[in-house]
Amino acid sequence: MKRTIFLLLLLLFLPTTLVQAQTAVTLESLEVELWPDYDQQAVLVLLTGTLPANTPVPVTLTVPLPAGADFNVVARITPDDVMTDQGMTPTVESNQVTFTLTESRFRVEYYQPYTASDTQRNFAFNWQSDSITVNRLSITLQQPLAATDVTVIPAPVNVSEGQDGLTYHVLPDQAVAAGESYNAEINYTMSAPMLTVNFLEEDTAPNADLPILDAVPVESSGFDWQLLLIGLGVIILVGVGLWYFLGSRAATSKRPAKPKPQRVAQKAAPKTAVSSPSPAQGNVNFCHQCGESLTPGDKFCRNCGTAVKNK
Repeated sequence: MKRTIFLLLLLLFLPTTLVQAQTAVTLESLEVELWPDYDQQAVLVLLTGTLPANTPVPVTLTVPLPAGADFNVVARITPDDVMTDQGMTPTVESNQVTFTLTESRFRVEYYQPYTASDTQRNFAFNWQSDSITVNRLSITLQQPLAATDVTVIPAPVNVSEGQDGLTYHVLPDQAVAAGESYNAEINYTMSAPMLTVNFLEEDTAPNADLPILDAVPVESSGFDWQLLLIGLGVIILVGVGLWYFLGSRAATSKRPAKPKPQRVAQKAAPKTAVSSPSPAQGNVNFCHQCGESLTPGDKFCRNCGTAVKNK
């Protein structure tokens, strides 16, 4: 009987022990990005976690959420840096989100409300997890476009302008064991009710004016690609025209020429013997030497010069 009760109690508490063992996770790093007044009048929180190398997967993680958080998405990051929520089935509760990770990196996004009083804004970020140990937790604050008089606690170790023209405050890194907490407090003044995303969209539009940030023009390479394309077009047109002209001439030269009229040499008409005068014309003598006809009174042949014999 006692043995049966012991087995029942063991089966009762065993699943809880296994769940606790599965959710006790160590992160090599947790990068926290805070983007207040980015695309909503709230704080967009981006958590990017990385497991230590050679950590067996899948791993079940439970990430804490602040009060009033508006959960957005959980995604896994593939080895080739592709972020996707395909295959992710998170369980969202009031103060946490639980999911199973099959990659070594993940992303959690949510919106956190801030306190607004006239032009003043302030909020606090708090990280505390009973099941996750973070070897290196880093926080980066993206300063809103219209924010002034920004104060951050703890003091940033670096404040610089990013490639997008916005100012970023980098807080000191810290290791946070399971059960411990890390807090950051941010205060600033909004000079105008402007969201940062609106500025970024206008900045990418053609001929966008940048009244606040100094735009740094891209150095020209000194090579006019448009002029090159125009030149290539002209060369192609000239080449086509020349090819057509030469082709037309070649086709014309191949046509058979009309034969030139040739003069046909006229054959000399054969000399016709002078017909003898009819008896009615009188007696006609002939040269005894060449047979040429003689006229009355000729003493010599007009043809051969032989003396005419008188008959």
